[in-house]
Amino acid sequence: MDTTRLIAELSRPGAYPHPVAKVDLVQTHASLLFFAGERVYKVKKAVDLGFLDFRSLLRRRHYCAEEVRLNARLAPRVHLGVAPIVRTADGHLRVHGEGEALEWAVEMVRLPASRMLSSCLDRGEIDNDLLNAMAARLAEFHAGCPTGPGVDEFGSPDAIAANADENFAQLHAFVGAAGSPSAAGIQILSPEQSTFLREWQLQCVASLRGVMEDRVRRRRIRDGHGDLHAGNICLLDTGIVAYDCIEFASRFRCGDVAADLAFLAMDLDFRGFPAFSDYLVKRYAGVAGDAELSGLMDFYKSYRAMVRAKVAALTAADPATDGARRTDSRRTGMRYAQLATAYALPPALILLCGLPATGKTWLARHLAVPLRARVLRSDVRRKLAAGMPPSGRAGADFEAGLYTPERTARNYQSMLRDARRDLRSGRSVIVDASFSRREFRALFTAAAAQDGWPYFLVHVTAPEDVVQERLARRERDDREASDADLAVYLQARAAFEEPSEIPARRFVKADSGEGPPEEHVGLVIDRRIALGAPG
Repeated sequence: MDTTRLIAELSRPGAYPHPVAKVDLVQTHASLLFFAGERVYKVKKAVDLGFLDFRSLLRRRHYCAEEVRLNARLAPRVHLGVAPIVRTADGHLRVHGEGEALEWAVEMVRLPASRMLSSCLDRGEIDNDLLNAMAARLAEFHAGCPTGPGVDEFGSPDAIAANADENFAQLHAFVGAAGSPSAAGIQILSPEQSTFLREWQLQCVASLRGVMEDRVRRRRIRDGHGDLHAGNICLLDTGIVAYDCIEFASRFRCGDVAADLAFLAMDLDFRGFPAFSDYLVKRYAGVAGDAELSGLMDFYKSYRAMVRAKVAALTAADPATDGARRTDSRRTGMRYAQLATAYALPPALILLCGLPATGKTWLARHLAVPLRARVLRSDVRRKLAAGMPPSGRAGADFEAGLYTPERTARNYQSMLRDARRDLRSGRSVIVDASFSRREFRALFTAAAAQDGWPYFLVHVTAPEDVVQERLARRERDDREASDADLAVYLQARAAFEEPSEIPARRFVKADSGEGPPEEHVGLVIDRRIALGAPG
């Protein structure tokens, strides 16, 4: 059936057998979802994406039925059945009714958007009690899922390696250097990321082969969910509902329980909640008695992040995706690919250097998520050390008040102590400071060399007009930690010592006035790859 006609017809409130005031459409790479009153109708697109094939009406009906059957396990009473779409006597399409089915849809109860886990995370309404309940629910679910012949083969090292390698093959058209178009015209990851990450993932499977084979024997391979992320989980008063499991390919749904859990753990990392991610994994391991789980997480989280990068890339490339959503999908795909890569990278020290209002804090915020790094911001620490709130005003006189050379030196020493502690604990550190003098940069680079930590410096810049606009905006922002105004900026610029002593292999320049943050993060991660392991 023609997709344009189908969308037009099912966007009519009169196309449904129950009262509907307005119909909202959401498109994914594989489906059309019509939100109609208290129901949602999901129609599968007639597409072949390589990993799924919905081209025939018979296949679409079959997989609609599979979706209803499989989702009854973690989302009882949400998927109501398979609804025929027929043509009525007046020539219009209608859901349900008499006549030959021209298309099929999964009919679902419309869940409250405000209770989705993704929305609750955005509002900060998640705590350890909820994660305890989630870990217990998932462990109970996995314990009851089918295992044995017909399932176990999907947990073999060879099957896992094939699935991982397939992601890179299907993302090949989206690989391109910064500023250069990929074969698909949409760049999601760099050649450096693609090559490095593919080799790392396949090496992980090789090194974990014995563990993976033992987990098959120990019944850790289950017919699970396959798409456990925060957007597919709803927190209802009646319990935790996880819907939209994979129905179109057993090999993506069946696998190690670690792979199922890793999807949700990765998504928590992606949304900026690495502590919740770690806690969930620990709680699940305790409930399920799975001591090996943590050793598998980095690999499976990286693999799952690449699955999401692929989905975002396909959405961006879909002709039905409009310009704004295409841009958003591309950026989302880049963030997932960067997170996938970061799981493979040992901790590093990243120094963000630059004048006030050039974008250091902006870049630090975007770097911290994929690297799961701690950010040490000099402006905030200086205020806290003086017993002031971060947004308190301390005056903007250059090298006076809280900004005397003595106080500045103590601030850098304090940040260095904390950076060394966090790096020793296995966590990357981002230091957000001006680093305007060589002596302050040397403190950190010497310590990194002494301790054996990879380090590099990112010199963040911005056009003069952009800086002036940001400085003016800061003066009106009562949440801003920086006291710098235009006068301070001009004085700092005159006194700034260019970081020319930093070796080229440890240096990145980022203009925050150009391009989305993901492009700058990608350049930093490429440099991190080039630095290699500690030492």
